[in-house]
Amino acid sequence: MLPRFIVLFFLTAALAAPQQRPFDEAPAPYDFQYKVENPPTNTFFGQNEAGDQTGRVTGSYYVYLPDGRLMTVEYVSDQNGYVPRISYQQSARPAQG
Repeated sequence: MLPRFIVLFFLTAALAAPQQRPFDEAPAPYDFQYKVENPPTNTFFGQNEAGDQTGRVTGSYYVYLPDGRLMTVEYVSDQNGYVPRISYQQSARPAQG
């Protein structure tokens, strides 16, 4: 049998332990975008993305490839995972100006 002071110590320690709140906060909605256009180096790419309070993220990004094609990736990321859709446009010319 345990002495009373040991039982009292463990009871007090258990009651005094900090209680953590369960993680139940919804994600904060956001959106962002950026674009890089540098004609001297022929560098053109960009991205836009938005997330909602359910955690679903939608967006796209693009890059002009060295062979002149425009590669675009549109995507959705949610509880079902990351789902991209990739497309290429032949002989694409970056918009300058």
